Amino acid sequence: MFHFFKKEEIGQAIGLDIGTSSIKVVQLRREKEKIILDTYGEIELGPYAGKESGQAVHLGEEKTIEAIGDLFKEAKITARDTVVAIDPSAGYVALVKVPKVDDRELRTMIPLEARKYIPVPLTEVQMDWWHIPSMLNIGKDERMINIVLAAVNNETLAMYDRIVHKLELTNVEYEVHGYSLLRSAPTQNRGMILYADIGSQYTTLSLTHENTVLDMHVISKGSQDATIQLSKALSIPIDTAESTKREFGYVGDKSNPYIKEIMELSSYPLFGEIARLSLMYERKYNQNIEGIILSGGGARTKGLMDAYNSTVHIAGRLASPFDQIEVPAFLHEMIERVGPTYSLAVGCALKKLVPQI
Repeated sequence: MFHFFKKEEIGQAIGLDIGTSSIKVVQLRREKEKIILDTYGEIELGPYAGKESGQAVHLGEEKTIEAIGDLFKEAKITARDTVVAIDPSAGYVALVKVPKVDDRELRTMIPLEARKYIPVPLTEVQMDWWHIPSMLNIGKDERMINIVLAAVNNETLAMYDRIVHKLELTNVEYEVHGYSLLRSAPTQNRGMILYADIGSQYTTLSLTHENTVLDMHVISKGSQDATIQLSKALSIPIDTAESTKREFGYVGDKSNPYIKEIMELSSYPLFGEIARLSLMYERKYNQNIEGIILSGGGARTKGLMDAYNSTVHIAGRLASPFDQIEVPAFLHEMIERVGPTYSLAVGCALKKLVPQI
């Protein structure tokens, strides 16, 4: 069994989030009861593929290693113990209903059941599973129980292994999105919470209940869609469209009312899909979603919550992963602005330092 959730408490750790348009890193350290930010950084991947900053690219292994090495130098990373966020497009998370048996029998049964849910041969993945909270009312058959099954492609894990080996990182662990986000953006609500991590190329939804990930879904829409729409509608280059999006966002520019209109139109497919899947989850689990937490680089676009609220009718908020971390005073303003971008990286680093989830 692949142990996604192995826990090991140490004093200093790196959280690494390898995205399609940028890589984010956070280095945290623990001093008694305090978690302190040592350093953090982000590097754009577009230039490594001859593209513009902000564009989603698929770098080869060597280029990825080069980019991470450059990021570590720029951010002055010194720690070696690392947790890496798993690319959600290489993972599968599904609710599975199985007969009520003890865990020893369940371990034998899981591979047989997994074939019904994992769309690739089981020899190509590593799997883990966990029980869901008993108070969730999913079906009424007392002879059955519900578990969550997770699997990750061996090829992806092997690539990560080669990358971290060449970077001389140690005690490396890998983690699915939902648990990193639960850790970096916790909530006091005991009901179902949906985390929406908005990347450049796609958005990952992680449905959670208390400290358990129930479901995961990848939407093939992200913040790059707005850049492309701005470029086409205003007949401007991609790099100009990206800088326009970053400067004005959904708030728009009074001198050019079309920017706000284009941005709002570009948001409907993503937020409409989030609204649709939220309803699907509520029906599937027979419970209301109490809130949605938005994270990722796309979540820091100006005016995002106004666009969200016009389409999605579940209370939402931006992730603020540094709230539970001691940050140097001179960084407070910057951290508040870029915080959602580092949600995954912060959650990964916290896995080593505060291993309660």
